[in-house]
Amino acid sequence: MNKIKNNDKKKIKNKLEESKKKNEELKIKLNLIKDKFFRTLAEFDNYKKRNDKEQKNILKLNIGNIIKNILPILDDFKRLIKEEKITNKDGIYFIYKKLKKILEDNGLKKIKVNIGDDFNPDFHYAITQVKNKKMKNKIVQILEDGYYVYDNIIRCVKVIVGS
Repeated sequence: MNKIKNNDKKKIKNKLEESKKKNEELKIKLNLIKDKFFRTLAEFDNYKKRNDKEQKNILKLNIGNIIKNILPILDDFKRLIKEEKITNKDGIYFIYKKLKKILEDNGLKKIKVNIGDDFNPDFHYAITQVKNKKMKNKIVQILEDGYYVYDNIIRCVKVIVGS
């Protein structure tokens, strides 16, 4: 009774081999699904990083545009402080310093330039040229400060250049 017929043994052996094949196929499919999942996860992570970076760049650009529109006010305060007719300049100077600090805290930096520096069209905007053989292609006078925000120039330094 316990004896299994040869024919039944072959059927069991075939079913066992079929099960092993299916098991191997399922393992392969599972590995493919795992691989696809991890690739998708990595792509999503890269997308998030790229999106965060783009959002920060957009924010920096918007801040730069806002600051660019405020710069003329800063210039007006600076000119007002230099005005000799005004006797009490403390209040004006206080407002100027406060506005300048707010702008600097939001990324504003002044382009450093001195009289006698070489003219560089990437940073300087020549309003005019004056004859000066000693200062040829050098900055003779600085008319208006230039600024950049987060490494983006928002206004070039306005200068007079020797020729």
